[in-house]
Amino acid sequence: MEKNKTGKYLKYAIGEIILVVIGILIALQINNWNEHKKEKSQELKQLIALKLEFKKNVITFDSIYNHHVDNEDATQKLINAKNKNYTIETLDSLFFKTIYNYNFDPSRGIYNSLINSGQIELISNELLKYKIAEIQDIVVDYIDDENLVRNYGTNYFIPFIVKEMPYNPLRLYKNRSSEESMLHHELFQKMINNRIFTEHLAILSLYRIGVFEEGEKVKNEYQKIIELINQEITKVE
Repeated sequence: MEKNKTGKYLKYAIGEIILVVIGILIALQINNWNEHKKEKSQELKQLIALKLEFKKNVITFDSIYNHHVDNEDATQKLINAKNKNYTIETLDSLFFKTIYNYNFDPSRGIYNSLINSGQIELISNELLKYKIAEIQDIVVDYIDDENLVRNYGTNYFIPFIVKEMPYNPLRLYKNRSSEESMLHHELFQKMINNRIFTEHLAILSLYRIGVFEEGEKVKNEYQKIIELINQEITKVE
């Protein structure tokens, strides 16, 4: 009898332990599920914010890049202006476009927060995570090439113009007299025939090659990242 009672108590105790263990495992599973759901919610929030920031940067980048295209077009027209019958207003405008440079300054608030806080680890897609971390270096390389163009113009080309050009073509005269127009046109034609002037233009054009090459990389990477973000948002939602 005592043995049967002991056996029953032992089975009961074991049953109780099993129930407690099962309860703990279920609680842990629910907790893990809740944590996973919370992480996915945070991931979705970060992805949406990052997507908006990157889309804004793409719009800004396209505008800046198109300015560089216009600048290069103006530079080429000036290089080949010897046999062209451009008005003085057109020559001044071409010169202004050639020398006036733009720099890409992307928004980085969400990006920096994601990197500095370590929340980039919330992103489950490893390829997307890698590309997000890499985009900063690609953008920096592009901006470096932009700065080469800007710095050359500022440090070499503009000082040359100030020294050699008797009038300032950057003023874009609005009320120029006919005598001034004729004089300025003659002076600009002499500058077009100046070998140093055309060499400065050629060097600016050479530096812009880097802008266009790196620019294509920036645009392609932004597009790839946005596509990957869209795919992840669809999964998480």
